[in-house]
Amino acid sequence: MQIKKATASASSNIAFIKYWGKKDEEKIIPMNTSVSMTLRDSVSTTTTVTFSSQFPKDTLVLNGKKEVGKKLEKVSQFLDIIRKKFAVHEHAAVESQNSFPTGCGIASSASGFAALAMASVEALGITIGKKELSALARRGSGSACRSVYTGFVTWSGSFAEQIYEKKHWPELRDVIVIIDAEEKKMSSRDAMKRTVETSDAYKKRLTVVDDRVEVVKQAIGQKDFPLLAKTIMEDSDELHACLKDTKPNVKYLTEKSYKIIEVVRRMNMDQVIVGYTFDAGPNAHLITLEQHVESVVQNIKACMGDVSIIIG
Repeated sequence: MQIKKATASASSNIAFIKYWGKKDEEKIIPMNTSVSMTLRDSVSTTTTVTFSSQFPKDTLVLNGKKEVGKKLEKVSQFLDIIRKKFAVHEHAAVESQNSFPTGCGIASSASGFAALAMASVEALGITIGKKELSALARRGSGSACRSVYTGFVTWSGSFAEQIYEKKHWPELRDVIVIIDAEEKKMSSRDAMKRTVETSDAYKKRLTVVDDRVEVVKQAIGQKDFPLLAKTIMEDSDELHACLKDTKPNVKYLTEKSYKIIEVVRRMNMDQVIVGYTFDAGPNAHLITLEQHVESVVQNIKACMGDVSIIIG
């Protein structure tokens, strides 16, 4: 009996310009270009994949819990894509561990499917380039195609591309404020579909988002933090306005989320030192520079009390 086994890790990423909506639901091709920063190991997924002809079906253990239902189904569907692409017939046992809360708006699917793609091809002894690996990870979760790379990444089509390495701007940090570690009630996938179909504000967003992408790329290239912070806050506000305009509306932000926004505005009164951005969840990603991390954390704790914070 031949057992093929490998372990891989991938970090989550935070989108400065959000991916929201698909041109192609099945293939996961985005409606707009997104720009992201891949985070540190403190926000990562480690996955072990074992293929064996002895396994009667795929299995998934996530954070120590054996999964059935939707999560297993999603992983199995992704493994089917791999099996078809590389003419593989064995089922797989997948064990995955996140270093952060799952499904609460910190892109666990991004790091999860990037790590799953990487571990699967390594276990099968397949050598592919980063672009092909990115395109493969995309089929599990759109944002996973960005987590195949470190540093700063754009995604507009079937694969993502690194625009700057991590060492270009290593001082940039993501202070993640966990105000609710529960899994969100509506998945990003379902919310996106509803927004695309029903929101007029979303249609307007599509006419301006490409210009914002260029501004963010310029801000990263020139290490212009105030410009970066201003633009990512604009994009986050706009995305959540689109969700509010969705019918029926989608609410990911809570009172505590809005409280954090107010704290950020106060911190930026004299000088722009931090920018907020929210994905599909209530938890805040506060983008700042290494020199301001301590100040940002102290201000948040002074206002929010004993919240959990991860530095990404």
